[in-house]
Amino acid sequence: MRIARNSRQALNGVRRNKGNTLLMALGIIIGIASLTVIVALGEGAKTQALARIADMGFGADSFSVRAGLGKLFFTKGPDITTLTLQDADDILALPLVREVVPTQRHSARAVYKGNSTFTRVFSVTPDWQSDGSWKIAGGRFFSQEESDRKAKVVVIGATVAGKLFGPEDPVDKMVRIGSVYFKVIGVFAPKGVTGSGYDPDDRVVIPLDTGISRLFHQTWLTSILIRTLRPEQVEETIESVRALLRRNHNLSVITEDDFRFITPEGIMEWRLQQEQALNRMLMLISTVSLLVGGIVIMNIMLVSVRERVHEIGVRRCFGARRSDIIQQFMFEALFVSLAGGVLGVLLGLAISAGLRHFQMAAYVTWQPFVLAFVFSTLAGLVSGVQPARNAASLAPDEALR
Repeated sequence: MRIARNSRQALNGVRRNKGNTLLMALGIIIGIASLTVIVALGEGAKTQALARIADMGFGADSFSVRAGLGKLFFTKGPDITTLTLQDADDILALPLVREVVPTQRHSARAVYKGNSTFTRVFSVTPDWQSDGSWKIAGGRFFSQEESDRKAKVVVIGATVAGKLFGPEDPVDKMVRIGSVYFKVIGVFAPKGVTGSGYDPDDRVVIPLDTGISRLFHQTWLTSILIRTLRPEQVEETIESVRALLRRNHNLSVITEDDFRFITPEGIMEWRLQQEQALNRMLMLISTVSLLVGGIVIMNIMLVSVRERVHEIGVRRCFGARRSDIIQQFMFEALFVSLAGGVLGVLLGLAISAGLRHFQMAAYVTWQPFVLAFVFSTLAGLVSGVQPARNAASLAPDEALR
């Protein structure tokens, strides 16, 4: 009963001093808003990384080897042409390897009647689609028989379909890629542009043997996707593949690898590292804001205690205990902090929504609400201790004077 009465008294105090309440809550609002944006950006980075991993056909049992030195998707130095179909065959013969998907990746212009677009061309084997990460919206994927006879067939992404055919059904139409005409046999289901601006739907996929002998006339590979028997065998298989490729490429002991490995864990780490600088800055802002907000709440409430000496004296004369006064001022600090936390979350959500318009991935989860409650409660309790003690220490007769 006393707690309910003291909380109502605190709410009345907060309502009567709206200006002070806003000033006290401002630091908490900025701090919680920053925390909300940090969480949203972190979740966005994870979502983007997972989407990129899925686009590349990675599962827990998969990794990729790419031609050339560098880090992940970025090649350092000149193009390397030593990754071959023989390498893919030798890797498939390793005891822990279940499947390999050799790939050539180029760029070329696709043309249909008066429409054209410059797009990514992936030359792959039929196993490329076996993981199910790329659904077919219309038509079908090419078969092993079509791949073996170097058929001029193509499956196109949703972006390419829209640019070349508009509302027209692309299936069974002829499209020119480079200088060669291909029959469109399927259209991929759209995945949508990622927050970083990458469009996985801007691609066409043709049989590997067709790309090698009919379109690009290049025998070397861009990458080989490798699927192991079990997920826990990935690290062991990477070392086996490294030894095999160094032997196949005649690399001496002191020569660097002319290839690099890409794993789902590596993609995730790389994507999260991109967000670290911004997250560190926001974390610093939020920490300073919460600290300043707590100090501001404490100082304004100390001033408020001196301004409300008469009110405190009246309450004490009508039977209020020291614990009642402490509870009242602690509740006031807590209510101000929680109100700041709620407003901070709303501001953070608005900023996160705005960031998505600038192609920055920011996804809202339940975590900002928990963070706002925890940090606001801590700030309110810590900052309200000293003002509450000062208010409770006033003698009733001195307060009434």
